[in-house]
Amino acid sequence: MARSHYVRGMHWDQMTAAPDDLRKRATRLRRGVGQLGILESILTAAEGPWVGAMDADGRGTAELRMHLAGRYRFIAVVTSAGKLSLIHLYEPKAGTKKGRERVLSPKVALRRGWSDDDPMPRQRLWLDYLLAWVGAASADVDRSAVLRWQLVGADRRLEAMNETVDSLRESLAEREALRDELAAEVERLRTELRALAPEA
Repeated sequence: MARSHYVRGMHWDQMTAAPDDLRKRATRLRRGVGQLGILESILTAAEGPWVGAMDADGRGTAELRMHLAGRYRFIAVVTSAGKLSLIHLYEPKAGTKKGRERVLSPKVALRRGWSDDDPMPRQRLWLDYLLAWVGAASADVDRSAVLRWQLVGADRRLEAMNETVDSLRESLAEREALRDELAAEVERLRTELRALAPEA
């Protein structure tokens, strides 16, 4: 997926905010009426266990990122004036592990996944296109797929945590060994000093 300029440092499987949580987030960000309307339309279309994250830049442009069991993912960038300026879609594609990516953008250089036989929709139709895409994705993913996705992510985090704990244990054992050596050195020096001290 394209690199996020607003939701930094967050992997897809770290996103936990449900649509209702994202609605509250949009309200706290005090979005404009037009911008809120677009965000609300997208969140309403996201039926089922969609999760995501949302943030905004200093100009008030909001970025909404959501995924459904990791299989369907999208980024929607909405300006403060209530206009979609970028949509990045990812969906599974039979016969390939990479899936299919499409980018809707006013900038030709950013567009991706379109052809003469499958042209990019006009910008005034972008919201309808995204809502239809989200709706189709919602109908394609069941609860078991979501649980499998969450399990893969949890397994990966647990493995990383185990590696961290093992590394800390190894480091601690090394430091304990150094501490014991230092303690023995201190005791040797004290013993030698006492032996050299004049008798009272």
